[in-house]
Amino acid sequence: MPLRPARASLLLLGAALGAQGSPAQNPPAGEPPAAVAAWLASDQVDEALLDKATAALLAREDGLALLGARLRPALATPAAKETKGLIALATRTVLGFLERAQKSGMVFRGQYDPLQALQPFAGDLLFRLLLDPPDWFPHTHRSELVPALRDLQKGAPDAARLAAVSEIARNADLEPAALRTALSCLLWQWGRKELLAARFEELRRASAEGDAEDRIGALRELARLQYEVADYDRATATHAALVVLADHAHLRLQPSDWYWGACWFALKGDCDRGLQALDRCAELQAAADVDESHKLPRKLFESDPELARLRADPRFARVLARAFPEAAGGGKGR
Repeated sequence: MPLRPARASLLLLGAALGAQGSPAQNPPAGEPPAAVAAWLASDQVDEALLDKATAALLAREDGLALLGARLRPALATPAAKETKGLIALATRTVLGFLERAQKSGMVFRGQYDPLQALQPFAGDLLFRLLLDPPDWFPHTHRSELVPALRDLQKGAPDAARLAAVSEIARNADLEPAALRTALSCLLWQWGRKELLAARFEELRRASAEGDAEDRIGALRELARLQYEVADYDRATATHAALVVLADHAHLRLQPSDWYWGACWFALKGDCDRGLQALDRCAELQAAADVDESHKLPRKLFESDPELARLRADPRFARVLARAFPEAAGGGKGR
């Protein structure tokens, strides 16, 4: 699934993570990276050392597991120097993981599951940043925490946290709409459906009134919210209604509209309609009169987990070639 419009960086501690790909030589499995040992042995005030330790962990497939295994027993002795260093490193690593996930350009369920290796620390940190942000974490970044909480806190939290999240989601006077909507989806996951149900009804009414462009906008938002709560049957039905309305109004949808539809059909298990939607997306991707800013990068087609079923179909190769004909002809593609 393509990421929504660009979000500000989450890495607010002055970190520059540096290269996050695979290092030339990994230490043996189970052995912490040398950069981690250097950070923990230091006086733990050098940001550059902390950045290097964070990058080293994020570069390893087992980095989060290594950190979690060392962090959990250390939390039993919070006054120890190493514990303080591990907490700082774990905080930076969680934020670095969120930053990297956002930079991937994709959003999908389970994207933040690897942070389970740092539980319960990771969840506690995310709730603290959401409910009682420290000075270094701006309130405007709180909505960026919600996808990770969705994956880490699949069931309802304790009563105090549940009440606090609900209070933010209901506070239309002070809280931004994007945060309240994201939290309403989270509350739906936790069994509190009233806020999002009311929003669904508003969007249904809006999709039946006014001019075609406004109605398409309402249907677009409705389908994406249905996707957010994993109701793929309704999301695909709403997408179909959006397509019919756009056709009747002679309005052209964007490549992302068809791409989202392809993801929803794929998640539902309907590969035929998913490939049809992706083919419509490919047609627009290759069209000269579609603004380049509305087109999607090739890596989404090739890597988005939500398209996995479609990529397994032999017909996918033809769709990909249609979307990026310059790459199929030997060009670089996008």
